[in-house]
Amino acid sequence: MELVNGEKMNYQEMAEQTYHALLNRFFLKHEGLYLEHYQKKEEDQEVSFLWPYSGVISAINALAKMPSIGKQYYHDLINVLDGLEKYWNEQSKPEAYDSYVIKYGGGQQFYDDNEWLGLDFIEAYHTLGDKKYLQKAKMMFDFAISGWSEDKGGGIYWNTDKKTRNTCSNGPAAVLAIQLYEVTGDMKYLDWAIKILKWTKQLESPNEGIYWDNIREDGSIDQTTYTYNVGTIIHSNALLYKLTNEDIYLIEASRLAESSLEYFLKKKNDLSFAVFPDSPWFNVILFKGYLALYHADPSRNRMYINAIQANVNYAWKHARDENGLFSKDWTGEKGVSQEHKWLLDQAPMIEFYALLTLTELI
Repeated sequence: MELVNGEKMNYQEMAEQTYHALLNRFFLKHEGLYLEHYQKKEEDQEVSFLWPYSGVISAINALAKMPSIGKQYYHDLINVLDGLEKYWNEQSKPEAYDSYVIKYGGGQQFYDDNEWLGLDFIEAYHTLGDKKYLQKAKMMFDFAISGWSEDKGGGIYWNTDKKTRNTCSNGPAAVLAIQLYEVTGDMKYLDWAIKILKWTKQLESPNEGIYWDNIREDGSIDQTTYTYNVGTIIHSNALLYKLTNEDIYLIEASRLAESSLEYFLKKKNDLSFAVFPDSPWFNVILFKGYLALYHADPSRNRMYINAIQANVNYAWKHARDENGLFSKDWTGEKGVSQEHKWLLDQAPMIEFYALLTLTELI
């Protein structure tokens, strides 16, 4: 239980309520898939793109890990993973998931999309114990490194157009490689993780201690910043510290976590806490980095977890509409009454509350 605005809030109930709100508004029973927006926009296609769909998988993975009741969500997890196969392109070399459903024409393949799915498959393997999900995770990693560019000095491209090499297509590949090493003991995964992180270091801002977005083919850097980019690097270094016990990784993860709070958190009005950017899915990737750091750090510093917790606690009371759907602005100052809510702004809220049920045990 957590005290929020004078009320006892149960994260399990919050996660489940948010999940059922998402199902009620976004799920298309006849497709077994989800809308991109509720209400559906005129320009929306029949169902969501792969990226928001992957957010739903991550959310149900988190529900399935909740203490006591997680097993109730195993069936939902299997179903959402089965639905994912509607995006699978068996004609591509190597095979991977398209950005849109194959029967509706498919779409371009993104290396980062498939890496996020690799991480989902690893989670599903740990939860369900079915080795087919481990095999899928390996396939996602193989697809990821097929986008590695030796002729440009390294780095995984963002998509098959191969115009930019992004932090978001390298950071999660490093996390996936480490998690595959943890399961398989195969050194090639650990070697790849270290190689990827070493290359990605050139995208760190030297002044702010966070990560820029991408490097273009001409060598110029897009210095846009998002919370998830530093999140995957924190996550990777925290996992490497747990594996190796080498202080350099803990120092790096802790330094970046501290920098991320300083850079991204902004004071708003008279709120007693600072607010993260209006990007729930990016923020949940950062949160998973913070959780990995918490579990790696012998000091068990909850500062980073607490910063996220204050935000999503407030959002529960102030950023939901009458359907139980969230504004991406967690202060609720804008977007609550917005007609069209995006699937990828809703799914991470399930994940936040489900993961917070686990923090109540630590």
